[in-house]
Amino acid sequence: MKIVRVETLLSKGAYAASKDWRITRTALHKAIREVSWPPGSAKFTIYPESGKKRGQGNGVKPIKDGLMVALAKNG
Repeated sequence: MKIVRVETLLSKGAYAASKDWRITRTALHKAIREVSWPPGSAKFTIYPESGKKRGQGNGVKPIKDGLMVALAKNG
């Protein structure tokens, strides 16, 4: 999945300016870029057609599941 824009909602305090946060943010961005749909493809394709059967479209679940796999893989 391609990251087009990042919106920072909260950036206050020592952690927001820390090296640990930069490492965590980098790991999250890497995991997001690894999310693909359909599974096993090298990209994330949106299928906007209505009327798809359960599990055939794309939405929150494929994105979340792909992200969790990528995060687990990267420790």
